[in-house]
Amino acid sequence: MTNKHEAGIQIARQLRTTEHAVDSALAEMFRLGAQMIEGRKTARLSAAVGQDSLNEIVGGLSALNSARMATIAAHGGLLDVAQDHGVVWRMDGTTESKPVPTGKPTGFLTVAA
Repeated sequence: MTNKHEAGIQIARQLRTTEHAVDSALAEMFRLGAQMIEGRKTARLSAAVGQDSLNEIVGGLSALNSARMATIAAHGGLLDVAQDHGVVWRMDGTTESKPVPTGKPTGFLTVAA
């Protein structure tokens, strides 16, 4: 195995780790926002209570979504780099299924495919 193949494998593993970390952070922030709303309702507090904090959570969600989109775009770009430089690698362990690119908008994240 060449150095570029070893580097490709290491980058692919880190990319997958990063994608999962961003998804986990996004899911946790969603849960926090939902818990804030449910807690306010359970405590019978006005919808205005905690709105500024909820605005911050929504802003955080937007930032995390931007990070997710950037990671997905980087995934596609790294695939192109690997193909351009003849880096052949295959992920070990469990792989993830990806949508099949059709060239038509599907609502799925086809950039990562």
